[in-house]
Amino acid sequence: MTNTMQLKNVTALWPRLDKAYKFDAAAMRSVPTDPTDAEGSYEINLMVTAAQGKELAAKMTESFAAFQKENSAAQGKEFKASDTFKKDDSGCFIVKAKKKTYGDPGSKPRQWMQDGSRAPDDFQLTTNSKVHAELLIKPWAYAGKVGVTLRPQNVMVVELAERMDGGDNPFASEAKSDNPFGLPSANESIKTGNSLDLDDEIPF
Repeated sequence: MTNTMQLKNVTALWPRLDKAYKFDAAAMRSVPTDPTDAEGSYEINLMVTAAQGKELAAKMTESFAAFQKENSAAQGKEFKASDTFKKDDSGCFIVKAKKKTYGDPGSKPRQWMQDGSRAPDDFQLTTNSKVHAELLIKPWAYAGKVGVTLRPQNVMVVELAERMDGGDNPFASEAKSDNPFGLPSANESIKTGNSLDLDDEIPF
């Protein structure tokens, strides 16, 4: 079973893919950090249609069911994909995709331009841009909790939006920690090597 999904022509919201970021409790916001910082991460929120959200939720549920059969820590636990989405007034869903560095400088998601070329390393995707996104669907079980994370692997610009002032995440106040999915820290997790499983070519 393929644990990735491509979402086409979706809206990017509050992307932080140009470099690794981590939550600064004193500043109450995410700040840039070194790509080898084990607490750093890359993230992007995606506004998807109801149909895309339904398809993604089904794939997340399927992935968790397969994971649950092979992991005793997940057995007997319930996972609801719908609990991980936010619904907006238009009927669309906002999906959060986050990928921690786990200290691996090669963990940065790939970004691609409209012509299919690789984006510059410091390219800053703007909020409200239209993109294609490829997400890794990663079930987990830890400390009595279970879930499924969505990790951005590739993001391709379809239509780049004009940069706006004040682009901070309006949901920042809702964050309970810098680890909203309850995942283990880098010291508690098992490294899987380079998390980029794809060949270095555009997947769209």
